[in-house]
Amino acid sequence: VDLAAYALENGVRHCVIGGPHSMTCDTSMLHGRGVSFALAEAEMIWIQILRDAVRGELAPVYGADQRWQRELEAPVLTPPSKRDLQRYFVPMIGIYPARGCPFTCNFCSVIKIAGHRIRSQNIETTIATLKAAKAAGVRFVMFTSDNFNKYPEAAALLERMIEERIDLPFFVQCDTQIARQPEFVELLGRARCFQMFIGVESFSRQALLSVHKAQNHPELYGEIVRLCREQQIITHFSNIIGFPDDTEESIIEHLDVLRSLRPDYASFYILTPIPGTQQYDEYLQAGRITEKNLDRFDAMTPTWKHSEFTPARLQSLLYRCYREFFSPEHLMFEAIESLKPRRRSLGLLPAIGYPLFAHWSALRVRHPM
Repeated sequence: VDLAAYALENGVRHCVIGGPHSMTCDTSMLHGRGVSFALAEAEMIWIQILRDAVRGELAPVYGADQRWQRELEAPVLTPPSKRDLQRYFVPMIGIYPARGCPFTCNFCSVIKIAGHRIRSQNIETTIATLKAAKAAGVRFVMFTSDNFNKYPEAAALLERMIEERIDLPFFVQCDTQIARQPEFVELLGRARCFQMFIGVESFSRQALLSVHKAQNHPELYGEIVRLCREQQIITHFSNIIGFPDDTEESIIEHLDVLRSLRPDYASFYILTPIPGTQQYDEYLQAGRITEKNLDRFDAMTPTWKHSEFTPARLQSLLYRCYREFFSPEHLMFEAIESLKPRRRSLGLLPAIGYPLFAHWSALRVRHPM
């Protein structure tokens, strides 16, 4: 609503505000003033929005009766041309075979965007997209679905990829319960998964429970690294610093434990109550939110009042984590890992490129992600 009001105040005559999720705030005060609100997933309403826009007859609200598709009816993606792909250092595309997350983490926007129920597109659609991507010269694929290991048809999709000899290195996001799925990790390796992103967030069970991330058990994090290393899959651990009970000592201890487990990659973010999430509502009600500019909610800028840290100190610790995790010793370790057969086929970019970039970015006080 603030964004729509800003648009009107600055001379925008017509605009559509929305995204793949519905809004929960009252938008009625802006109805009839040139602002249209999209309250549902784009596949359900975008064509109608375009038709109405061409006629100059945008309705005030679209998708108010149904927020999400019950079943995904996605088209086969048309990849960029070989000529266009040459413009990119890494010719990679994203594919979204399933949406939804069964968990209840109160800081996460995914459950607001995609809902709790996991919905998937037809496997044939995904296979056809992968074949088109390979033919176009795409070298890497990112499966952007959250919790790929919770996607019911994931194993069947991987088997088809092996059967059809897709042979495209791909990236997946999994929850930490992947530690209990060794057969699935082995299948990922055979299908040419090259990297697994896992939201470990914290080694403190208390901190995890405080944000309703009860599915994470820190004692299993090492098993994830072990299983992936057996299949020569790069492990990428995502970490959050600045939980309410965090101290400088606890953050450094977290970094030390993380380095001892030796995931290949690590990314670090400052705890950020994202507008629209339960956590944001709780922090706002408690008077802890200090930032009104939505551009600052980027997970690298403190946006709320922490009892232990100044914003500058918390940001300093963020970049220290990057510098010390991606140490010269770690770079050497990754270079040796890259000599393994499956890793060698990827080239040096995944092994050395990102770690070097992350360390360099941190030295410049720039977030590598």
